[in-house]
Parts: sequence; structure tokens; C-alpha cells
Amino acid sequence: MSRALAAALLLAALPAAAAQTPAPPQAATAAPATPALERLAQAVATDVRAMKPEAPVALHLSGGAPELRRAFGTLLASRLASAGLAPVVLEAPSPEAAESLAREQGARALVRLGLSVEGGELRARGDAFGTWVNFWSGRTATRAPSPAAAIAQAVEADAAALALAAVEPPRTPTPAPEEPRPLRLMGAVLARLPSPPAALAAGDLDGDGKDEVAVLTAHAVHVFTAEGSLLAERSLDVLPPGSAPTREPFGALAILSGPPRLAAWSTRFAHGEMLTLENGALRGMTRLDAVPLGSDARGAFVPGQTAFAPEVRLGQGEQRLAVTSRFTTFSAANSRVLLVHPDGSASFFSQPSVAPVPLSGLGAGSALGDLDGDGTPELLTTSPELQPSPDVLRVFKTNGSETTSHEPLWQGSLPSGRALYVVTANLDGDKRREVVVGLTKPDGTGELFLLRQGAP
Repeated sequence: MSRALAAALLLAALPAAAAQTPAPPQAATAAPATPALERLAQAVATDVRAMKPEAPVALHLSGGAPELRRAFGTLLASRLASAGLAPVVLEAPSPEAAESLAREQGARALVRLGLSVEGGELRARGDAFGTWVNFWSGRTATRAPSPAAAIAQAVEADAAALALAAVEPPRTPTPAPEEPRPLRLMGAVLARLPSPPAALAAGDLDGDGKDEVAVLTAHAVHVFTAEGSLLAERSLDVLPPGSAPTREPFGALAILSGPPRLAAWSTRFAHGEMLTLENGALRGMTRLDAVPLGSDARGAFVPGQTAFAPEVRLGQGEQRLAVTSRFTTFSAANSRVLLVHPDGSASFFSQPSVAPVPLSGLGAGSALGDLDGDGTPELLTTSPELQPSPDVLRVFKTNGSETTSHEPLWQGSLPSGRALYVVTANLDGDKRREVVVGLTKPDGTGELFLLRQGAP
């Protein structure tokens, strides 16, 4: 039984709580205020100082993208310099080669670290040791017994660290057409929410060429920048309560173009609201009477259930999708449309005018988006299990005959929580889209988890 179906059955069996005017929603927050690179540099510097090495100290960094290594090396060297350790950052082809280079440059200690982003953490692992050579050791340079230590530190990654880790090194020009490189997604917390998400959307609201990430909760709308900073938020409690609210947070959110607007509707309320971003604030424009499924699609809720009615109107409403049953998730990209049904099945439309292809084994957190920049959107979906531990995000092709019955292009575990919402966004202005997952955490809060393509 899928998570979406179990939730729908539970909601049908239990009456919804009486609508009450809730307290104003708590403010959403971004990831920790101190950047991840600074936190990691401080932790590593503390370990190095505890060894009491003799200056000067050489540093060698490997792993990760060059930009990530350079940024971390600068921060770590700054902290060691403040401690009087006269650090010098080495450029060596390998950690082994760094040892002889450190001796050549007169360093008395060497710190070798490998950097990586794994499981939502920015990690530094390696060793530190003295490079002083005993005069009587002859041709074979023997290490001194101290100082020596293993170093392993990790901090929660953030969007800034993820952006540095995703930078590709310059490529040698080649006349052959460029092949899309294999997917390798890395993740970090983008922002934290005071309550679980009810819908996600992404689009350029301020005209800077990069998408913002919008989040609907039961009682409010929050907008975050590509870096995870809270840009604006608006309470929806001024709207009249709905007659059949759902027990779990549920709704619809879409970013419309020309001019950019944000359409939001939570099932807690009788109607939705069209919003615009002006001077860092979300302002109400007009009332919404049709549920905004996407930028060019509208539908309706199933009263009292976390599902949409089997009707989808496109454009001005003249074109309708051939939908036969209710669905929990709607996503569209490059003329393709995906509807996920409560039992984990799905209807995939390669074009709105053709009959859908049936799919199976999808989770409620599903979306379409071009992650590799080849012009064809991929299908992203979470686990269809009711309580997966951990939840998993999978990425599949949508062209040809390759669907969820084939091996995924990529799959990886997500942080703890229920991953019911997924959206893709263009956060840095390139051809490849990033992934934002909306998580309901075990403590009743929410979280936005960002995944982006990593450098090879």
C-alpha cells in the first residue's frame, strides 16, 4: 500500500478537525547562520592546534571541486595563521607527493585532508604529522613519532558549499558533441520550516534570472532565495476557512509568468490567493477560485482528502487531460505531464493530446525536470513504501521505453522524514535544474533539502 493511499484512507475514516483560527505561523529559517565552510575550517583548525605542531604547517587538500578546495584552504589557512602556525597551502598531485614537497619547503608539519559532500554533510578526513627528518636516518626519511593524528570532521552542508562542490573544472574544447555526463547528485539542507510543507513551486519571481523556491504550509507561504535565505513570507489566515479541510497539510502552489505571480491555495481555506513579490514582501492581488496545479494548469481538490479531483484544465480551459482517477501529484515540463495516483501508479503524458502511458512504483514526491541539460526532462520519484527508512530519491529517463521498470539513472537516500513533495529549479542560471525535496520531519517541522549535480 502506498503512503498516499494510506493517508487518503485515514482521512476518509477520521473526521477533519473543526476549522479554527490558528495562531500566526512561526517564521521559517534558513540553514545555520555560519556558513558550512567556516564551521568545518574552525573544527579542523581546533584539531590541528590540539596537536601542538611546530610552525610552519603545510596543508594539502584533495577531493571535491577545485573551487571547494580553494575556498576551504583559504579559510583553514586563515585560522591556523591566527594561531601562529604560519600555514602554507601546497599544490601536489597526490597526498603522498605532498609529504616530500612539504619537506622541501621547510614545513615542520603536514595536514592532508580529503573533502567531500556526502549525506547532506560537508566532510574533511585525513591525517596530520610532523615532517621533521632525523639526520641519522640516512637516505630513508623517517617520520618523527609526534605530532601525529587522524582528522575526521563533518558539518551540515549548506547551499553555498553545495554550489562550490558542483562547479565543473574547465574542459578541453573538442569538436565532438558533448555527451550529458552521468548524474551525481549531492545534497544539503536549504532551509528549515516551522511546520510541514503542503506544496512546493519554483520560478523566477524577482527577475534576476535565477529561480526562487516557494513553499506552502497549512497557513502560510514562504519564499527562499537560491542560497536558502528567507526572502518573503505571508500568512494566509486572513482568508475564510474551508468547509472540508484536510487533516494533513495539503494544497497547491504555482508560479505564473508575465508578470511573475505566485498562486497559492491551502485546503485549510475556502479559496486561494494570487500573490506578487514587491520590495521583499508578498502582497495579495486577487482571489483564486480554481486550484493552481501548475503555471498553465488548473484543477480542483477532493473535499477532505489529500488529493485532486480527476480533472485538469490546460491553458484557457478549453483543453483537458484524459484523467480517469484522482491524483496526489501534478508535474509538467517540456510539454510532458505526470500525474501520480494514491496507489503509487501514475499517468505519464508525452504530449497533453495523446493517451497517457501507465507507470507504477512511484512515490507521492515526484516531479519532471531536466537535470542533465539535454532538453528532455527526467522523472524524479521517492519511495512508494508507506514508511521508508530512509526514503530514497530515484531519477529515471522519460524518453523511449525506459521508465520506472528500468534501472534508475541515479538514486540516493534522503534525510529522515517523509518526502512528499519534490520540485526542480534553475538556481544558478545554467541548463541543468537542481532538485528541492520537501520533508516532513519526525518532530513536526519541515525542511527543504537541496540536491544538485556534483562535479565529476
